[in-house]
Amino acid sequence: MPNVNKTRPLPTPWKEYLVEVAIVAIGLAAVNGIFFAKAFRQTSTVSREAAGQLGSFVGGYVGSVFSLTGVVLLFSTLRNQRRASQLANFENKYFELIKMHRDNVAESDLQGASGRKLFVLLIRELRCALEIVREVAEQHKQILDQRGMMRVAYYCLFFGVGPNSSRMLKMSLADFDMTFVDALEATLNNSETKKRIRVERKLRYTPFEGHQSRLGHYYRHLYQMVQYVDRQTLSIDKYDYVKTIRAQLSTHEQALLLVNSVTPMGQDWWDKNLLFRYRFVQNIPRAFFDDLTELNTSTLFERGYFEWEATSDPN
Repeated sequence: MPNVNKTRPLPTPWKEYLVEVAIVAIGLAAVNGIFFAKAFRQTSTVSREAAGQLGSFVGGYVGSVFSLTGVVLLFSTLRNQRRASQLANFENKYFELIKMHRDNVAESDLQGASGRKLFVLLIRELRCALEIVREVAEQHKQILDQRGMMRVAYYCLFFGVGPNSSRMLKMSLADFDMTFVDALEATLNNSETKKRIRVERKLRYTPFEGHQSRLGHYYRHLYQMVQYVDRQTLSIDKYDYVKTIRAQLSTHEQALLLVNSVTPMGQDWWDKNLLFRYRFVQNIPRAFFDDLTELNTSTLFERGYFEWEATSDPN
């Protein structure tokens, strides 16, 4: 399993100024090459004429060194200006993306629940869907592991049921037994089931009607932000920038992101190693997910990944 703290190292000073050092080295080698000429190595006495010639040579030599230094400094200045401009452009877009993310979350609304409070209700609805998936799976003798159960439950949350939603839900679960899927859809679409869960779980809306319009846009933009930082070739601390993005996410947002990532829909978070490299869901509290009935996070991450482990480890 990859090291979660591993990020691309910043360049060393020698690598940072490699071009400048090369220019100086080549220039000095070329200028000092004149001392290997026989005229300078075989002279036994110094005449006034020779001294004058030497003075002219030294003047030209020193002037060449200063000219060379000026060229190097000019090159360094231009390069630093270019880097500063690139960094400014990067940060302008970076903070613009963060602002867009905040606006998206703030504008999300579901029957009076808005912003980060919405994700509390979504996690609650996800757990209701998971209970129904488990019950229907037992009735139809379907053996599903934790990730399989969570995948089905998340798709029920994401797509929901209804005239169009049921069709998309069934297509997304095409690799499961269709008798099981049909029974699951019918249970979720039952008005009595919806009413009972709404009352029991104190939801402000009718459950299982889908959140594709909210979550689809939310996760695409979140992924775009992290990828924007990860793809940069600038000499920046990428982990620090992504940490700022992570700080925008509440506990329930990180938890739902983890669930999203264990489905084919969110596989890119693992394929690009973003959850490991930037510890993107490290703030999920201990036992937020039930290890036996929901999601065993210890099978997904190596020891020491989560923030709570740092405070509970006696060593």
